[in-house]
Amino acid sequence: MDSQITRRRRATGVTFAAAVSVVVGLLGAAPASAVEAVGPTVTYTGDGPTGYSATFRYDAPDDVTSVQVYGEWLFSKPSSIVSQTTADLRTGKDWQPGDVLAGYSNAWRTIEMTKDTDGIWTYTTPLPSGTFSYSFTHGCTTPNASGCTKYPDPENLPLSADLPGATQQTLSQVYVPQSSKFPTYDNDYQAPTSPARTGMLVNSSYASPLPTDAAATRRVTVYLPAGYDKNRAAAYPTLYLSHGGGGNETDWATQGVAQYILENAVKDGEAQPAVLVMTNFNGLSGNQAYANDLRNNVIPFVEAGYNVSKKSDDRAFAGLSAGGARGLTLLYDNTDLFGYYGLWSSAAAYTAPTAEQLQRMKSVKGSIHSGAGKQDFLIDINASSIARANGLRALGVDVTSFDVDGIHSWDVWRQLLDNFVRTSAFKTTDTSIVPAAVATPGRLTSLVASVSAVTTTGATPTGRVAFYAGGTAESNRLGSAALGVDGRATLSTTFASAGSVPVVAVYEGDDLFEGSTAPQVTQVVSAGLGSASVSFKISPSSVKVGRNAKATVVVSARGGGSPTGTFAIKKGSKTLKTVTLRAGDKGRRTVTVPKLPKGKHTLVVVYSGNDTLKGKTSTKRVLRVR
Repeated sequence: MDSQITRRRRATGVTFAAAVSVVVGLLGAAPASAVEAVGPTVTYTGDGPTGYSATFRYDAPDDVTSVQVYGEWLFSKPSSIVSQTTADLRTGKDWQPGDVLAGYSNAWRTIEMTKDTDGIWTYTTPLPSGTFSYSFTHGCTTPNASGCTKYPDPENLPLSADLPGATQQTLSQVYVPQSSKFPTYDNDYQAPTSPARTGMLVNSSYASPLPTDAAATRRVTVYLPAGYDKNRAAAYPTLYLSHGGGGNETDWATQGVAQYILENAVKDGEAQPAVLVMTNFNGLSGNQAYANDLRNNVIPFVEAGYNVSKKSDDRAFAGLSAGGARGLTLLYDNTDLFGYYGLWSSAAAYTAPTAEQLQRMKSVKGSIHSGAGKQDFLIDINASSIARANGLRALGVDVTSFDVDGIHSWDVWRQLLDNFVRTSAFKTTDTSIVPAAVATPGRLTSLVASVSAVTTTGATPTGRVAFYAGGTAESNRLGSAALGVDGRATLSTTFASAGSVPVVAVYEGDDLFEGSTAPQVTQVVSAGLGSASVSFKISPSSVKVGRNAKATVVVSARGGGSPTGTFAIKKGSKTLKTVTLRAGDKGRRTVTVPKLPKGKHTLVVVYSGNDTLKGKTSTKRVLRVR
């Protein structure tokens, strides 16, 4: 395997400093003088509009006469974004509460930097909380850096720089926390995690034959979660991620900070460790070619090299933009590959599925998660996403929608990934209920529900199961019971009257698993205990001392019921023998009477009864022993 593994967290070069006396940082405290360092510095200012500023200092070559910082610097109120080219744009110094990234080039803009007296090029701007990507250009005159060479920050190289052989990024990243004094966005979920809570990135080549090149190879980036154990008994689930147009297999680990999003969700107890597989569709001719590469090359490569499950129910796929369009091809025509789907800002119009495609979609055991920026007007992506979700739901497909304010940007896709791993991926459960074999009015009856995880993750569902009779309205609630370690919940309840009662069990879910509802079953409540008749015959009726006689016992049910339970052969108050009567006996057993002393012995059979039949004592029979 051709691979390189990163350190658990590379030294990014990002400095955190404080104006006045407060220091807040992800990499540890830094003195205020550190703002003069080369590289990015995030400073808590305590001033509006965001409480934080970011300073970018870049040591350009001596012959460079102008430098620009290219990044996500433009914001607008969502209500002002009425088309792809129309918005009330402003930079971070004028940021207003509720603003989102905006602009014709998806918020990207080149901004002139100023050369300090020490020869370092500098730009400072207030920024709201979140992850921001940026690079530098030299002598660039186009607002969106078109036609200009982009240089990542040499003091804060993207994570792809630690992966020899990987497709390299030209964008560096910086994370800005949220100020409690000037709240912006709750983006803690994408904050870089501590070294102890950060796993490893592996970039590898795998065989990916093409019609024109049988020896072709491709690159894939795999993230092994913190604490990954190659010998863990429960194989890890996998989440396959696809970039968008113009991206590559390192996008999700750099601009997308997917590994931090997953680890923060795990830390919060809302997701389980999973292996992330970040693919590259460049050079493949179309969406189906990508699906074929996954099926024939990527998935077998990953499953052969890592401790991951080989069950499709334990695999998830999510893609953005052009990657979301490839996700649609997977969902429509290659449904069996994955148990969970994330279709985000999918660059395709809604097409109603064929009957065969629809049947496959309904068979997806996991979840189908759809979302986009509400102001994503690029080729009508948001409108198409909403139409697709509504159209599939109308056809009976279970689709979860999560649309957020924003445009065609990583700010949106990071939110969608966070929601996916916290609410959908690997969380589906199956619930079933078993009615009591016998139920009669007024008597305690046990209903048993079983809950299991669809995905193998090493964890089991916990919490409670609610039981209902006649529908899931609160007025029909019979009660609830806790799940045991065996995944079963047992409720003891009573039914007021006889009849056929529809019963349902609803698992309420926990932080790691979604709730689910069992298919309705019918509980038969019989009118009451039936009567039994008991007869028995001794053969022969007279035996010599030391010899045995046989007793044939017949228990009959009057008015319904099954003659099961036990019966005892008794002489007075003394029990000579107890016999189990099973359903397969059909109420009839022939047994040996224990040896008795010489004399005349009067015997009876006493039937115990069961949940449907009353107990009964037979008439007396005489056995003579001579």
